[in-house]
Order: sequence, then C-alpha cells, then structure tokens
Amino acid sequence: MPQSKLSHAAEMAAPKIEADIKRRLFLGAMASAAFAFSDVPLLARINTADNTAVSPDGVIRTTLQNHINSAGEEFRMVLTTYPAGVGLPTHHHPSIAHNYILEGVAESQYLGEELQRFTAGESYQDRAETQHTIFRNPDRTSPLKYLIVYMVEKGQPYLIIP
Repeated sequence: MPQSKLSHAAEMAAPKIEADIKRRLFLGAMASAAFAFSDVPLLARINTADNTAVSPDGVIRTTLQNHINSAGEEFRMVLTTYPAGVGLPTHHHPSIAHNYILEGVAESQYLGEELQRFTAGESYQDRAETQHTIFRNPDRTSPLKYLIVYMVEKGQPYLIIP
C-alpha cells in the first residue's frame, strides 16, 4: 500500500496546529487543576457577588480562581462576559494572558498588526506591554464569554487604560 504524503500546505500548517493544540491543552490543564484543588465548587464561585465586578458598560468579570505565590505574583482565572456590541478603549496589559472563547465572537488587534477574529473553541494570547488598540464583541445580538488566565503582581490590575 503506498504511503500518502502530506500536501505542502498541510506540512506548513502542521506546526501551527500542533502549537494550538498544546496551548489548548495547557489552558485546559490549568483550569482543571484550579478547579480540582479548590475547596469551593465552581458554581458557588460564579454565584458569589464578592468575586464579580460589573463595569458601567455591562462587562461582567468573575474571578474563578486566585492564588498568590511566594514571589508575590497573583494567578487569576477570570470568566468574562461582554454584552453584544461592547468593546474596550485602547489599553495594554502588564503580562501575557491565555484566553479561551467559550461562546460568541471576539475581535482583537494590537498596534501594527491585523485585526483578528476568534470564535467559540478558539484560544489566543494577549501580549504584554503592547498597545491593544481593539478588543470587542462585534456581534450585535449575542454576548461574548471567555476564560482568561494570567499572572500579575499581587493586587495589580491586568487591564490598564492610559
């Protein structure tokens, strides 16, 4: 039986696919570990008002997991919901973050880069100390929900608007 060869396009795409799978596995492992080692069930965390913040434009951020290590770095896992059509002004982040889209559509653009679009099941990384010119939910009828995981210095914000 002849051995099939991959097309040139498939050979070029394979490393990107492999990297994306590794990213998703890493994010999933972090989320699973945080939930598995927590003494508070996920639904209890989501329904607790003291770990949820709602911005004036209706963005809901619920901290699902928070851990401070011995170096004073704070690990956070946050479930974020953007109402239909809502976006952020230009901003930046002090560190990288891993994002996983649970439902809806996200559009993101960093200074000097093309606009990117992410849908449910896709993941991407926020860049550190780079101007984030666009982040929005472009859908006019449905919310955007995503999970974001990052580390910052204890007590510091992740979203910095100049």
